[in-house]
Amino acid sequence: MWVWNALSFLGGVLAVSLTAYVSLAVNRRKMDGETLARWEAVLFEKSAQLAEAARSLRHHAERYAASADQDARRDRVNDAQERLRIAMEQLRLVGNRRVQIAARVVVHHAYAVAMLGVDDRDPRADQYPDTPPAARLNDALQEFYRAVRQQLRAADPEDVLHEDDFDGIAAGLRPLTPEQRSTTV
Repeated sequence: MWVWNALSFLGGVLAVSLTAYVSLAVNRRKMDGETLARWEAVLFEKSAQLAEAARSLRHHAERYAASADQDARRDRVNDAQERLRIAMEQLRLVGNRRVQIAARVVVHHAYAVAMLGVDDRDPRADQYPDTPPAARLNDALQEFYRAVRQQLRAADPEDVLHEDDFDGIAAGLRPLTPEQRSTTV
């Protein structure tokens, strides 16, 4: 009789133990998935901020010489450069090694774009004699986009249009007729 009681007790302990183990394993996987989703959201956000800052820096640097208010334009270049560096540092927390290196290379070449626009000099012309700063920045952004897409597990992460590809696409577009054009600019 006592054998049956002991076996029933051990069966109950085993059932509770198995239930607890399964519950903990499921909860752990769920928490791991939620943590990964949060990290991926931060990676996407900071990557978008870096790309935005790089494009803004290039935009203002390329328009500096023709600007009516060069002091304001220089402030915009400096602001974009600051945002670019901040985003790069934030990406060091969530990006893998490839993303971190690509972000640093973007900052490296964006600085040359800023200097060419504001001071009319390429500080890295000796290192890259055959490639202008804007082309180097485009190449760096291309690698950055690919690195981020790879870490985010995007489908075909290497398939990103290069800035140079847009010229070919634009060449094949037909101009809009006056009726198709927007009245806003």
